[in-house]
Amino acid sequence: MSPAMGHRRRRKDSYMNKAAILSATIDALRAEFDSLHDTSRKTRAAGNDAESKAEGKYDTRSTEDNYLADGLARQAHAAAQAATAYEHFAPPAFGPGTPIDLGAVVQLAFADETRWFFLGPAGGGIEVTCDGVPVTILTPESPLGRQLIGMKPGDRTASPMAKVRSVE
Repeated sequence: MSPAMGHRRRRKDSYMNKAAILSATIDALRAEFDSLHDTSRKTRAAGNDAESKAEGKYDTRSTEDNYLADGLARQAHAAAQAATAYEHFAPPAFGPGTPIDLGAVVQLAFADETRWFFLGPAGGGIEVTCDGVPVTILTPESPLGRQLIGMKPGDRTASPMAKVRSVE
């Protein structure tokens, strides 16, 4: 990681703890569920409160609050499903020359920094911290995740431009 980004440098031969990444990801997804679920409940309560009663036929605050609550509830459900996927996920070990697949921890070198990614079954976009180093969760459905599947150290991604430094 770049010192300018405030990330600690790791030795080239260091490894990332997959169990810690999985645990941090589950914790992040549970926290996301709790936050979304709580906000959904509060939004629905506000939308159904007597104070929110429509003051005219064009007053749609209550309807909008309930639509928002529905969307938040769907997102909360997705976070819960993602956490469950990680609870049942056993990532494989990757040896030298093993192509990147689901469960890989990948170090990519960009022009100005090096970053760590975990290719997981769900929860893409979440960033967790492992041993003080940020790890971004990718899914195989994401643009970068699709590119990484099957790559090995030394291969390069097209967009964004990066070189695969290690696969664990």
